[in-house]
Amino acid sequence: MQRVAKGDRGAYAALVADHLRPISAYAQRMTGSAANAEDIAQEVFLRLWLKAGEFDAKRARLTTWLHQMAHNLAIDLHRKKQREVSLEVMDIPDAAVPSTPEEPVGPVAQALLQLPERQRSALALTYYQDLSNREVADIMGLSTRAVESLLVRARNAMKIQLEISL
Repeated sequence: MQRVAKGDRGAYAALVADHLRPISAYAQRMTGSAANAEDIAQEVFLRLWLKAGEFDAKRARLTTWLHQMAHNLAIDLHRKKQREVSLEVMDIPDAAVPSTPEEPVGPVAQALLQLPERQRSALALTYYQDLSNREVADIMGLSTRAVESLLVRARNAMKIQLEISL
């Protein structure tokens, strides 16, 4: 990261190569859209380049820092979409928002997308990104106990969703 902070493009390319796939996968699971995941990943790595000097290895691992950025961007996107839906419900047209068909998803991915954002994020970070509860807590700004509680609720909700869909 020190080399990236000094403008070393080779070091930056190596970090992108190492972390692009897990960040993209997490963003895909959070948004349910490959296009949104690509946008989030692009923004994360732009911020990596621009804010490399702000990274503090004593406070967090790089993977935690990157996932935290992706998490925040996914939450921001989710909230933006909720506001857009609210405008649609009020019959206020928004010509600037194109309608694009989403990619088809399987029953597990669909059930994951039905979870509240915090449960979805905790589950995706823990099981799909293989991060520890402590790392997930750091990313989400929660206590480890709160993450464990979210995981219990998420697993129960997933079980119910999958039973309904089968």
